[in-house]
Amino acid sequence: MKRIILTIPCFVSPLPPPGNTSLLFPFSTYSFASHENIHVGMSKLSPLEKLVIDKCKSRSLNLDEALGFFNSMVSLRPLPSILAFNHLLGVLSKMKHYSVVVSMCKQMMACNDIQPDIGMMTFLMSCLCNLKKVDLGFSVLAMIVKLGLQPNPYTMNALLLGLCNEGKVKEAVELFRKIVEKGYPCSQHSSGIIIRGLCKSGNLHFAIDILKEMNENGRFKPNVVCYSTIIDGFCNERHMDKALIIFKDMLVKNIEPTIVTFNSLFHGLCNIGHWSEAKSLLANMINHGISPNIYIFNTLIDHLCKNGEIQEANSLLNLMSQRGIKPDVVTYTMLIHASCKSGKWEQATNFLQTMINCEISPNVVTFNSMIDILCKEGKTGKAFDFLELMTRKGVKPNILTYNSLIQGFCHSSQWKEATSLFKRMMSEGVHPDIVTFTSLINALCKEKRTKEAITTLEQMIHRDLKPDIVTYSSLIHGLLSSGQWAEVTSLLRKMVDEDIVTNVVTFNILLGAVGKQGTMTQVHEVLKVMEEKGVKPDEITNRTMISTYCLQGEMQKAKAVIDSMAIQGFAPDLASYKMLINGYAKRKRKDEAFMLAEEMLKKGLTLDSATQDTLRGLTRF
Repeated sequence: MKRIILTIPCFVSPLPPPGNTSLLFPFSTYSFASHENIHVGMSKLSPLEKLVIDKCKSRSLNLDEALGFFNSMVSLRPLPSILAFNHLLGVLSKMKHYSVVVSMCKQMMACNDIQPDIGMMTFLMSCLCNLKKVDLGFSVLAMIVKLGLQPNPYTMNALLLGLCNEGKVKEAVELFRKIVEKGYPCSQHSSGIIIRGLCKSGNLHFAIDILKEMNENGRFKPNVVCYSTIIDGFCNERHMDKALIIFKDMLVKNIEPTIVTFNSLFHGLCNIGHWSEAKSLLANMINHGISPNIYIFNTLIDHLCKNGEIQEANSLLNLMSQRGIKPDVVTYTMLIHASCKSGKWEQATNFLQTMINCEISPNVVTFNSMIDILCKEGKTGKAFDFLELMTRKGVKPNILTYNSLIQGFCHSSQWKEATSLFKRMMSEGVHPDIVTFTSLINALCKEKRTKEAITTLEQMIHRDLKPDIVTYSSLIHGLLSSGQWAEVTSLLRKMVDEDIVTNVVTFNILLGAVGKQGTMTQVHEVLKVMEEKGVKPDEITNRTMISTYCLQGEMQKAKAVIDSMAIQGFAPDLASYKMLINGYAKRKRKDEAFMLAEEMLKKGLTLDSATQDTLRGLTRF
């Protein structure tokens, strides 16, 4: 018994390019198999042929069965009809087993008893084009001509589609124009293929030309697919004015839009924020007797949720139910997320419960929204309950889930719970990231457990995660509050060596951390490194230094900083003056405080009520 060989055949030499049509189309008339002929053929089918055809029509045929049928058929003598073979080829083509079809055709053509027909050759051509071998597809066309077969629109469409799929849109348009000019077989679908290829390649103006030609020549009028394709192209390019012009032209020509047309328009209008037009389109759609689908409702609900219009979004949810459209996990997740963002966690809980009652399974995004808002509200116990519910529902927590909970526990000073959760996530195969480690380090430092914090930092580095300025700042705060000055100096140097502090922003964060709890030695150490790195101070640097000197009681140095700001090109602001005035007031240095106030007024700065109260307090001394 012969077995199918899965190879791509080498056909005759490729045909000339589409521009040379004298060799491509030597035929002038076309014939098609009539239904009468097909029925005559069907009446003479053998039991095996009928079995094969019935199995193909049942849509239950799998690849192994198809190969078995084919191998049985090619081994019979006389051979079964080409009709039975074509049914097999058609089913396998739809299943996208293109290489198998090509190999079957090769084996069939090697049999002297099989006379190929246009159906078989079209399947072969189509599969070659789907395999991005359109040159071989043109070779098959040459074979069709040589065999005296008459191509049909499906044959030519296969070539047009093959060229477009390979990105050869220019060649496809050239071939299409020759087909139309010479009156060769084509269909409305041929125009649709070209229009889709032009739109996909960004040549919308050429697609419009094809549309106009179709409307003018009268051979094939454009259908809803042609219009919808162009509308979708303009929508994707955010040219909604042009998309709506095409839509209106479509309505004028009494071409009824489909759900696909409206989906494209909704997508385009929502992308550019034209929500009122999108709502009007919804009414237009209903007037045309087209029920909006889940995509359209979700698009509108998404917009309303992002704008905080949850009540109106909920009204759309009710409208969905009225129209028999079942909300999905995306619908409820958007509503839950919006409720959480607005701080309405009870409303979010109600949406979640409704969702579960409707047997719609929440996904990880749904649960993460609930957990995040509860943690931010300080309700870590309820958030943890949702983690347990996730597990019971078979939804696996991800890094965002655990980060929200760990941060929540850390902010609530529940570092033991945070570290326990950290171990749990590791055991479940969820890999911690820089946010996870930084949250833990920060929590441990607040509890003055700096040794454990440093161990966590080392664990972080061991996992090839590079600590950032926030991580180091948390650790520096912890070390400074524990009086571990030597460790702070060592850490500062390490940060410089690892290029953690490279610009004025990161240096300012570091200065803020050191300035609040450190000594002037550490502060000057940071300033020295800044100078070594060639990083120039900015307004925030100066403000931080004024605050630090005031805290340390070094008022002369604080005043020197504010005086030097003008030289550096910075105008001292209200905040800088306030810090200095407060510093003088704390040390009962009334004269300097009032002199500074006068200086502020001369520079056009207004004394706020708090500063005025501070100065009034000094008059009692």
